[in-house]
Amino acid sequence: MQTSRRLELQWLRAFAASEVVLCHSDLLTKHFSNLAIARSWYQPYSALGVELFFIVSGYVIGMRVGAADKGGAFFAARVMRLVPMYWFFTSIAVITFLLNPAWHLHGFSLDPVSMAKSYLILPQQGFPILGVGWTLEHELLFYLGVALMLATVGAGSAARLGLGWLMTGLGAIALALGSPPGPFPGASSNLGVAVLTHVVSPFMLAFAIGWLARELEGRKPLAIALQLLPLALLLLWAVWMAPPGKLMPAWRIGVAGLVFAGFILCRHALQTDNRLGRTMVMLGEASFSIYLSHWFVLSAAGKLLGQAGLPDSFDIPVRIAGVAMSLAIGVALYVTLEKPVDRWLRPGGRLRSLRLLPGPAGSPVPVRKKPG
Repeated sequence: MQTSRRLELQWLRAFAASEVVLCHSDLLTKHFSNLAIARSWYQPYSALGVELFFIVSGYVIGMRVGAADKGGAFFAARVMRLVPMYWFFTSIAVITFLLNPAWHLHGFSLDPVSMAKSYLILPQQGFPILGVGWTLEHELLFYLGVALMLATVGAGSAARLGLGWLMTGLGAIALALGSPPGPFPGASSNLGVAVLTHVVSPFMLAFAIGWLARELEGRKPLAIALQLLPLALLLLWAVWMAPPGKLMPAWRIGVAGLVFAGFILCRHALQTDNRLGRTMVMLGEASFSIYLSHWFVLSAAGKLLGQAGLPDSFDIPVRIAGVAMSLAIGVALYVTLEKPVDRWLRPGGRLRSLRLLPGPAGSPVPVRKKPG
C-alpha cells in the first residue's frame, strides 16, 4: 500500500480538470462572442484532460491495488467512490429538465430505460443524462477489469503485466479498426454493442499507459525495454492498419502520455509546500466535483451573460473569470459534500460518525474504532 503523498498526481488532476473546464468555456461566451474553441486550431486536442484523467487513473489504481485485495470489495469500493456525486448531479439534470424542458443536456429523454442506464452507469453509445458521465462508463469497465484480475489470478507481477498487455491489445485493435473513442448520439441502443465498443476502445490505451507505468516503475532499463518493445510493435501495427484520418485518438493519448510523463519526472519539484502547490493539490483533490459540476456552472452563467449584450472583446476576460468560478465552486462542493460523504461511506466511517452521539445515560456511545 502506498503511504507517501504523491503530490504530482494531484497537480495532474488539477491540470486535467482545468483543461476540461477551459475546453467547455464556449458555453460562457457563445451567446455574445464569435470566438470559439470548437472552431479553433486547438479543437482536435480540446478536452485532452479526459485522456489524462484515464492515464492517471490507471497509475493510481496500479499504485493502490495490493495482493491482499479482493475483487468484489475493490469494485464495490470504487463504485461507492463514484456513485454519490454522480447521482447527485444526474438528479440535478433531471430536476432541471422537469422544471424547464427547454434546458437539458444532449437531448436525453426520461424514459425508464435511459434513466436506468444513466443511474447505473451502464455503457451507452450516446450520452447519459449527465453528459460528462460518459467517461465514468469507461472508468467502471477499467475497475471491473482490475476486479476480475484480483478475483481470478490475483495481483502478482505477471497478472498485472498481463492486464496491461490486454488493455494495450484492446486499444490497438480499436485504433486498427478506426473505432471512435467517445459517445456518438443516435447510435444503436443495444447494450451488448455498447459494451463491446467500450471494451474495444482507444481509451484502453490510456488506462494501460498509467497501469504499466506504475508496474514498470523502478525496474531495470533492460526489463522495461523487453516489456515495452512488443507493445510498441503492436501499436505500430495498429497505426499502420488504421483507416485514413482515424488516428486522432492515438495522437491525443500520445500527447496526454507526454504530459503525464512530464509531471512524473518533475515529481520532486512539485513537492514544494507553497501557496501555488497547496492550491493545485486542493484543485486535484476536488477534480471530480469540478468535473461533474462545471457544465452546470458554465451553462447557467452563459445564459445570464447572453442577456447582458457584451461585446466580443469581453471573450477572454469572461472565460478566465468563468473558469476560475467553476474551479472555486467545484472546490466548495468537494469540501462541503463530496469529502464528508466519501468519509462517511468508507468502512467504519458510519460507526466513527456515531461516536459523538449521546448514549442512554448522556455519555458517548462506546464504539470500537476499526484499525486503520
